[in-house]
Amino acid sequence: MNDDARTARKPSRSWAVYVPMMLFILATVTLAGCMRPSLAPGELAEQEPEGDTSRYAVELEYWHTYSDLEQEVFLEKVLPLFEKQYPHIRINAVRKDQTDQFKDTLLFAVADNKQPDVMRMDIVWVPEFAKKEALEELSGMPGFDAIKDTFIGVLIQTNVYKGGYYGLPVNANTRAALYNKKLLDAVGLSAPPSTFEELAAAAERLRAVRSDAYGIGVCCSGGWGMLPYFWSLGGEMTNPEYTKASGYLNGEASRAALNRMKDWMDRGIMSRSILGEVPGTWDGILKGQLLMIDDAHWFHTVNATGPNKELLDDVVIGLFPGLESGSGGISVIGGENLVMFEQSSHKQEAWEFIRWMTSEEPQRIMAETGLIPTIQGIENNVTNPLLAPYLEQLGQARPRPPVPNWTAIDEEFARMVERVLAGEMTAEEATDRAARKIDELLLE
Repeated sequence: MNDDARTARKPSRSWAVYVPMMLFILATVTLAGCMRPSLAPGELAEQEPEGDTSRYAVELEYWHTYSDLEQEVFLEKVLPLFEKQYPHIRINAVRKDQTDQFKDTLLFAVADNKQPDVMRMDIVWVPEFAKKEALEELSGMPGFDAIKDTFIGVLIQTNVYKGGYYGLPVNANTRAALYNKKLLDAVGLSAPPSTFEELAAAAERLRAVRSDAYGIGVCCSGGWGMLPYFWSLGGEMTNPEYTKASGYLNGEASRAALNRMKDWMDRGIMSRSILGEVPGTWDGILKGQLLMIDDAHWFHTVNATGPNKELLDDVVIGLFPGLESGSGGISVIGGENLVMFEQSSHKQEAWEFIRWMTSEEPQRIMAETGLIPTIQGIENNVTNPLLAPYLEQLGQARPRPPVPNWTAIDEEFARMVERVLAGEMTAEEATDRAARKIDELLLE
């Protein structure tokens, strides 16, 4: 949006108009103070600071989707530290439900100029909202160049759109390899295999004695589930600039990666869970039907209580296998970035909050809830041992292509994978078709 358009939204008024308007607002506010506010279903009351609030020079509205525990830690431990260090800034933290409709709600808010100052945004949304000129480009902010290189691996790249940076990584997740310890012992392995060749050989030994067991279970054909295998086996979705799929998605290395997985499925090394068949990944690993699956750290968090708690003792977390010994596998990056909306009236203060939230102390505290921090060198100060292998895997992980049309591109990629693994198309046919369609989506 250009400056003229923004100015047109704010028509000037004379003091003759302002005086009666101010009296009306004062009366309205006084009346509202005597009434108990009503909340829409699913909305939480905003957190009001105790005591005198007149000391705050600036109030920032911050939208987030923290869980109950994450919100509790943020409000009770993190926020007081920030407001102690920046006593002139009040953070009005507003919790939003992470639903399928939330992005539409945010789009409507932007259209009506009712967006917050700062938001904790899913990383795959950042390019889309940057394209809509809804987000502030941050590379010109004070100290940005020094901060840019402090993040783990290539996490900062999840904020890039057309060469600009539109956020900072505040928490991350990735997928690591999960092994059934009893099945590792059964195939003679004392530790997780480091290459896919070793994993495939172990799966064949397992199949020789257990016809109902498989070596690998993959959750799904979309990018979040499939890209770690596709990349680790040498495949590429686009060029490094994320502008072209032809020559990459339908290149020899990508076709070889898909053909290898098709061969694994035909030989029973890879289960058909990726096509929606049994055993499912979680059931398979916990019931001893799958040697390896992969998942984010939520796997342990979700199952830490309840009937699967004891079964987790038989699950070993490892790094993704690589194509060759010593190369290491490549996983996929998930998580949230802190973004500033372009229409914020308090950009300097919003930047102070964003920058502070990516510093060591708040990152360490929020890690107590199970959120994976994003800055280098913090692994020695994180007390949750579950996060250690995921922090290590983040060092060798990539973002899904940070492009505005990612959702539609992901659907094309998933259909391509399913057509090859189900035997509906050859790798050559499926990759050529998907590359053409993804090229069109990248150009939009």
